[in-house]
Order: sequence, then structure tokens, then C-alpha cells
Amino acid sequence: MISCGVRLEKFLNYLLIFLIPTQLALHFWPPSAFVFGIRIDYLAPSIYLTDILFLTVFLIWIRNQYKIFFEFVGRNEIFIILFVSLAVFNTAFSTSIFPSIYKWLKLIEFALFSYYVWERREIFNSRILFSTLFYSLVFFSTIGIGQFVFGRTLGGPFYFLGERNFNISTPGIALVSILGKNFIRAYSTFSHPNSFAGFLGLGLITVLFAYSKKEITEKILGMFVICFALILTFSLSAFVGIALCVVLLILIRAKLSNAKYISYIPGALLLISLVFPLVSRALLQNRLSFPQNIRQRIELSSLAGSMISQKFLLGEGLNTFVVNAPRIKFMGSYLWNLQPVHNVFLLIFSETGILGLLFAYLLLVKLSKKALLSDNKMFYLALVFILVTGLVDHYWFTLQQNTLLLATIFGISFREEGKFCDKQSLHLENSM
Repeated sequence: MISCGVRLEKFLNYLLIFLIPTQLALHFWPPSAFVFGIRIDYLAPSIYLTDILFLTVFLIWIRNQYKIFFEFVGRNEIFIILFVSLAVFNTAFSTSIFPSIYKWLKLIEFALFSYYVWERREIFNSRILFSTLFYSLVFFSTIGIGQFVFGRTLGGPFYFLGERNFNISTPGIALVSILGKNFIRAYSTFSHPNSFAGFLGLGLITVLFAYSKKEITEKILGMFVICFALILTFSLSAFVGIALCVVLLILIRAKLSNAKYISYIPGALLLISLVFPLVSRALLQNRLSFPQNIRQRIELSSLAGSMISQKFLLGEGLNTFVVNAPRIKFMGSYLWNLQPVHNVFLLIFSETGILGLLFAYLLLVKLSKKALLSDNKMFYLALVFILVTGLVDHYWFTLQQNTLLLATIFGISFREEGKFCDKQSLHLENSM
């Protein structure tokens, strides 16, 4: 029999997974969170509901298992020392210290969460866990579909899940034109349809490989709801990421391609990213005409190149891209849309320098090798999707919901067996 304490701990863990898509948080607005008097969400220290849930379950676990935790720290002492050293020096030379401190603390939290997922395989290697993620995707997909249909946020209880208040006439809202009529792209409880699409894409890849063909057939209606919501985000990067994963899967199953080539993907995308600032600068100098969203990305890419050239070794400071953008280039009316560069590699490079970029790259290489050793194709398809979407957006590194899901996948993929469900976890579920 399982004690009430263990049942409560399991419930809190599954509740955390279900609520990862929420952005309910208490925001603080110190002077460092303003740029020219404008409040910038990325710079505001925030305590999310998911932060509270994770810290609760982590402290419950570590109270009795602290020896296991310190043994892990001892085995990875060099890696941790390098990480802490990078954090200290990057913060010390940051152009805005308090946003950097906050972001480094968030990265430590996400690292601890990934470790917790890796260590607690009896919870995070179970069918219940992936069913929880599946029903979470369905639930939050329904919210996004409702926004598209009604042309506004649904309000009511969904406000307490972090749904923001907007309608089709709200300035700056993401719209799509269909047959001459404007519709709101599906946001759900996310800050932008692209980040929602990234979450749905990665979540869909995860649950599809967690379930057998019979289970997928039984949950076909829910799968349709998730796919429909993903379509209503109209996120081109997510569509391309999913399409590449499908093509890769077909080629591998047809034995026309070898999965080992995934180990080259991080390096290839890194090189492509490093070329972006040079190409962007040339495009701007030629004064070519681009749609607003494309020009925005080109401007930010060029700015990233300027920051990298100024502080190559340690960067401008973690979480300071939006602080430094108007300092380097006059933004004009674009100041109202200040946000990080839409490329994860360039964002890490500009904020943490070449040292931070190398650290992140080595981590991706290690994940790639783990994916190759896994007997489950989900891991390398998930990594491909993350890297492709991260080439043209920043949410995997900047937004709470996406980063928590990313940390979950990383924690699972670092296991030696590389499986979703082992016999031990199934036995534990049957005894509940």
C-alpha cells in the first residue's frame, strides 16, 4: 500500500505537469524592469504558480533524499563549478545586474527541475504522467480554439490560469486573414501563438511516442483537438519543425537515413545562426522592403551581431538583450515592441558571450549523443523540433511554460535506458 504522503506527492507532481501551460504569476516591477519608462515582461522578477508547485515537491523529496542529491553534485562537481563561475562572471560584468541575477536563478531552477525529473523516474517514467500531459494539451488547446472562434479571450476562470485579456481589436494582437476576414491566432494561456505552437508541437511529439497505436486510436479525438489548435496558431516555424520531424521519421523507418546524423544538427544550426547577423546587416544596408514581422527579426539579428562584437567573451549579461537594444541602435517607434532576438543561439551568444555559447553547445551535443543511444525515436525528433524552432524564435530560453516542458524532456532523455515506461513504474501505477 502507498501512504497518503506518497499519494499527495504524486498528485502534486501530476498537477505540476498539467499546469505547466499556465502563466499565472505574481510580477514585480523594480526600476530595472523598465526601458525608457516601458514595462518589459522579460525583465520583471516573477513568481509563477508552477514555481511554487515545483519547489514544494522538490523540498518534500530532498528532505529525505538529500544524500542522493549531494552525491549527484559530487559526481558533477567540475560541471557545476564551471556553470557557477560563468554565472558569477557574467553577472558581475552585466549591463543590468538584477535582471541577470533573476535569470540565472531561473536557469538554476530549471536545471534542478530537469535533475528532479531524471531522479524521480517512478513518477516521470509512468503512463499516468504522459496521460496527464496529454489531457493538459487537450484542455489548453480547447482554450486556444475558443479564442479563435469568438475573437477574444474566454475570461472567467481561465483568467486564473494566466489567460490575458484581449480581443480582435487589441493593438499588437496576432491576427490572421482568412478570405478577407481577420481572426485571432490561438494564444491559449501563452504570451504569443508561436510559443503556444512550440509547446503543442513538442508535447504532441512526446505523447505520440508515449502511447501505443491502440492507445492513440482510443484518444484520437483528443489528438485531433491538439492538432487543430496547433493549426490555428498559424505558426510557420512550428509547422516547418513538425514537417521536418515527419520527413526524418519516414526516412529512418524506410532505412533511407541514419539517425546518427542528428549529432551534426546542433553544429549546423549554430553555424547558420552565426551567419544571420552578417546577412541581416547586408539586407538592411540594401534597404530592401520586408513585411513588418520579417524586418523585426532582421533588425534584432543585426543588433545581436553588434552586441557580440562589443562583448565577445562574456556577453552583455544574461537577460539584458532588451536593455541594450536601444543603447546600440535608435529604435524609433519599434521601442514599443522590444524583445529578445528570435534565435536561441544568438540570444545566448549576445547575453553570455562565447563562453556561454560553448557551454550550451556542449550540452546540446551531449543530448544528441543520448538521443542516439535511446531506443525511443521521440528524443531525437524532439531535439530536432526544438532546434529548428529555436532557429527563428526565443521562447525555449525565455518563457516559463516552454522552458519547463524543455526541462522535462531533457530530464527524461538523460536516462540510460531512454524509455518512457519501465516495468517498475508500471508496477507502481498498478499498486495505487
